[in-house]
Amino acid sequence: MNFLKSPKPPKPPPLPNRDFHFIPIPNTPAHPPPLTLTHTTTWTYCGPLLPISNPPATPTATSLPPTFHTWCAHTLTPTSAPHLLPLLTPLLHAIHTFLRQHHRQHYWLTLRATQPTDTFDTPRWHADDDFFDPARSDAARGRWKLCATLQGPGTLFAVEGGRARGVLRRVKEKGRRAERERPHVCPGVRCVACGRTSEVVREEVRVGLEREGVRVVQPGSGEMVFFRLGGREGAVHSEPRIDCDRVFVNVVPGTEEELRGLMGRWGMGFPRSWSLGVPMVVGGEGGGEDGDREDGDGEEADGMVKV
Repeated sequence: MNFLKSPKPPKPPPLPNRDFHFIPIPNTPAHPPPLTLTHTTTWTYCGPLLPISNPPATPTATSLPPTFHTWCAHTLTPTSAPHLLPLLTPLLHAIHTFLRQHHRQHYWLTLRATQPTDTFDTPRWHADDDFFDPARSDAARGRWKLCATLQGPGTLFAVEGGRARGVLRRVKEKGRRAERERPHVCPGVRCVACGRTSEVVREEVRVGLEREGVRVVQPGSGEMVFFRLGGREGAVHSEPRIDCDRVFVNVVPGTEEELRGLMGRWGMGFPRSWSLGVPMVVGGEGGGEDGDREDGDGEEADGMVKV
């Protein structure tokens, strides 16, 4: 008796060769109404790809976690909140298409809404760590993320990645030598001395990139970015200057086992969604399952070491 073998899944297309690559987002609205923020907040979901309708339909209220709608109501003005999903839906379709092509069915998805701030007036150039194994990030290979900006300036990327990573390595090594020679113990949670040191390091990196002739580019409206992680092949990038309301989307793909294990190490269930910067309502459907924790996210965290 002959048994039919199950067909093998199609081989995924090759990933972009460069450390970062801009990808068009089909069906992006050409002139969307503006999003007006009332607070700086984040919403995060970790689990299987969200069930969304085929384009151009937008997700229904029941296809997204309740925490999303609570976050949206707290973060956007009532007149601009309805404009978010028409912007987000084409991006989610593009993200899901890319992930499925590369046999990824789970992700860590973060939306970060940021009001104007001078925090990033000086670029914070860095290459992201391996989200699942930060300690081995210098040798990481094959790890990558996706990001996009629904409104506001796009993330800054260094075009000559090899030169930029060389600048980062030299500046970090200089900092390590200085620390060995003059050990410093932080007197509290927020150390003024460490803050000054960070500012000096950021300036050294900026000067080093300029000296090396490293060019800087930003994705435009209707583009998402594939970029690699780690000190060996990671894309060197920074938050842009944020002088208007900005909504940024960050995606960390992973297997169910990887993401479930990560959430378990933090004592959290899987799948899970939560928000930061949104008041938690005790005894009701609150804005964040974990309350108002001050974890960072987006370009600013997700297991990365920054300078």
